Formats: sequence, C-alpha cells, structure tokens
Amino acid sequence: MGAVPAGKNSSEKKTQTRLYRPSEIPVPQPVADSAIIRRFVRTSAPAMSPRSLLIAALLAVLPAHAAPEQDGGGLDSLRRAISDTENDLRKKKQAQEKTQQTLDKTRAALEKARRELAAADRRSRDAEQRLQKLQSELEALKAETASGKAQLARLLGGQYKNRQSNAVILFLKNAEPGRKTRYLQYARRIGEANRQVIARLAGQQQQMQQHEAEIDAELAKLAALKQEKQAALAKLGKTRAAAQNENSRLTADIARQNSRLAKLKSDEARLNQVIAGIARRNAAKHRREAAARAKAAAERLAAAKQARQTPPQTQGKPDPAAILAGKTDRPSEKTPAAVQRPSEHTTPPESAPPSTPPASTLTAEDRALQGEYADNGNLFSKMQGRLPHPAGGNVSGGFGQTRPDGGVWRGQFFATAPAPVRSVAGGTVAYAGHLGENYGNTVVVDHGGGYTTIYTGLSAVSAANGTPVRSGTVLGTSGSAFGAEGLYFEIRYRQSAMNPAAWLR
Repeated sequence: MGAVPAGKNSSEKKTQTRLYRPSEIPVPQPVADSAIIRRFVRTSAPAMSPRSLLIAALLAVLPAHAAPEQDGGGLDSLRRAISDTENDLRKKKQAQEKTQQTLDKTRAALEKARRELAAADRRSRDAEQRLQKLQSELEALKAETASGKAQLARLLGGQYKNRQSNAVILFLKNAEPGRKTRYLQYARRIGEANRQVIARLAGQQQQMQQHEAEIDAELAKLAALKQEKQAALAKLGKTRAAAQNENSRLTADIARQNSRLAKLKSDEARLNQVIAGIARRNAAKHRREAAARAKAAAERLAAAKQARQTPPQTQGKPDPAAILAGKTDRPSEKTPAAVQRPSEHTTPPESAPPSTPPASTLTAEDRALQGEYADNGNLFSKMQGRLPHPAGGNVSGGFGQTRPDGGVWRGQFFATAPAPVRSVAGGTVAYAGHLGENYGNTVVVDHGGGYTTIYTGLSAVSAANGTPVRSGTVLGTSGSAFGAEGLYFEIRYRQSAMNPAAWLR
C-alpha cells in the first residue's frame, strides 16, 4: 500500500471529528441515554481518536436540557394544600382543646354554683324554721297581749265604774285601824299589778313588732339570695350551652377537615399516578429513541471504519491525499459513477476553507427522532409569556394565593360561567376523566420534555386519552372546582407546579 501521506492522517482525524460533532449527535437522556453512549464509546474506542473520545465523554455527562427553576421551591399544589389543611386542623384542634378547657371550667363553676345554691337552700330552710319559731312566739305574744289587753280592759272598766274620787277615802275612814293598813297594802299591790300588766303588754307589743321586722328582713334576704343564685346558675347555664355549641361546631369542623384531608390525599395519589404514568411513558419513549440513535451511530461508525480499513484499490477510489498532492491521475471516464464520487468522509486541505458546512452523517430517520425528542419540550419551554388563556373570565385566584377553603392556589382559577376550555399548546391528551371531589373532571395534556398542563373542574370533557391536540383545541366545558364556578388551570414541569402568569400572555 506504500507510505501514507501526512495529509491522509489529518483527513481521517477530521473525518472522525466531524462524525461526532455535538450538533449532529442526539442529545442524551440524563440516565438511559448516557449509559448507552458510554457503552458505545467503550465498544468504539479503539477506532476513535483522542479528540473524539473526549467529545463523546463530554456528551455522555451533559444533561439532556436544563430544567427551569421552580417557583416557590417547586412544591406540589396538592401537597401544599394538604400541609395547609393539616395546619388548619392542628389550629382547630388547639381551639377545641381551649374550648374543652373552658367547658371544664364552666362545669366546675356550675358545680360550685349548684353547691352554693344548695347551701342557700339549706340556709333558706333554716331561716324558714326560725321564721316558724318566730311566728309561734309571735302567736304566743299575741295571745299574752290579748290577755293583758283584756285584763287592762277589766281594770279600766272597774276604775270607770268606781270613778268616785272619795270612795277609797271614805272606805278607809270608816275601817278599823288594822284593816285600814291591810286595805292600803291591797290597794298598792293592785296598782302595782295593774302597772305590771300595762308594762308587760307594752313590752310584748314591742317584741312582737321586732319579731315581725326580723321575719320580714330574713324573708327579703332569702329572696335576694335565691334570686342571685338563680341568676348565676342561669348565666353559667348559658356559658355551658355556648361552650357545648362551640365544642360541637369544632368537632364538626374537625370531622369535615379530616374528610377533606383524606380526599386531598386521595386526589394527590391519583394525580401523582397520572403524572408518574406520563413520566414513565416518556422515559420509555426516550430510551427507545436513544437506543435507535445509538444503534444508527454505531452502524455508521462501523461503515466508516470498514471504509477506512479497505484498500483504495479494492474500492476503485483514488487516494485523496495523492490527488491533493498531484501524484495520481483523475478517475477515467470508464470508472463507474459510484467509484468516481469522492468519499463522503473526504475533507479539503486545512489551507482551503470549506465553502459549505460538512454534511451531517445522520440519516433522515435519525434527524426525525432527534427533532421529535429535542424540539417538543424545548418548543414549549420557549413559549413563556406567549401561551393563550385556556378559558375566558377573570383570574380570581392567583398562584400562591390563599384559597377560600384555606388551601393555596398552585395554578390559576378563572372565574367564568360555563365556557369552552382550550388547550394552550400542542401535545397529547395523557388523562381525561374524573379526578376526585376537589378536581372533578380533569384533562391532562402532555407537551413533551416533562411539561404538562392540567385543566380541572370541567362540567363536560370533549377529549379522549391519547388524542393529539393543537393550541386552541377544545378539551371540554368549564364547570366548578374547589366549590367555585370556573376553571382551575395548572402548568407542571416533572410534577412541580409552575406559575401560569409567567407563561400566559
């Protein structure tokens, strides 16, 4: 075969370098494609130049495409809603504990009031017994007073009948001296007895009035005590009723929150299954595409290697280096056309710049596979600020804002009467069906590259699973979601919610 000119080695190196330009090699997936390319590099390393090996190694570790930064830490909307619901549930449980403490205190106060009221009742019974005793004493005093009054009346009547002023003097004047003394003592005793009767009657009258005043005061005191205790008991009863109502309300709220939390977790699980299914299908598709691209590249490399190892005489091709050096003649007219065509790996000398870029070694099928993989997600990622609204109406709930039910919007809520809901970009319907009480009828569109859009709360669904859609394709009719009339819309990248305001025009 003779000595190989230096220009030929340079040509072969350039040819190998051109085969592995990054613009012509399919972009690998982060895991599956990189593994395939690394296996491809290991099997092809003996026939590759150091520069080609370096380029292939760099391509093996490069990511498929940079993932966009995630708004708000990229938390999932349902997980945020579940977290908010759990926080709200904890607050309500704390409020219920405080209400229970208030209820316990109210019950203790009620028991104390009941004990005080029972003591007041006992004092009232004791007072009533004292009152009965006073009334008995009063009746006795009244009887004695009546007897005294009768005796006084008789005394006064006798004095009235014996109203002669000189009768006693005449009686004593005619009496014997011994009797006179006795009669005077009798008269004094009678007068003293009469004075005692009158004094006792006056005392009894005063004592009776005092007893009556004491009885009236005791009755008034008992009435005031009963009224006070009854008012306290009524107030405590109202407090207890209010605490019981609050406790019942909190118990019902906690039950509703627990039910809502269970539904949210169920909705989260179903939505995660949908998104995970989309991711699995896309990953399988990308692995198949990467395997096809790697296989095609390996076949081209093997063909190029075989072409380099075959002597030029057997191929009927002149040595390109010899032609450039002027050491061989041009191919004769008798040479077949297939032999006359210069090799597709031949490059011009370094001194002469190429008039056109080197031709790609990828086949049309490879370019189609690469375009389908590389452009689908990138096209959507380049649509920030240019996507149309999925439905009419005003945005009543923005990304990151608090929902009326206590959760957080991880998308946008369009408040509108029932209206057509349209896809914001081209893609494939990955899910169409009912997705729990909160989301209702839901359509998920896969736009490739890990991007999905979610349309929830539809009253009617017009799309079916696996149906390709374009921008503006009607997916269904808006209905209600999260207890409000309208459409709830999300944009996700690999299960992470993104702010639609940055994407819609």
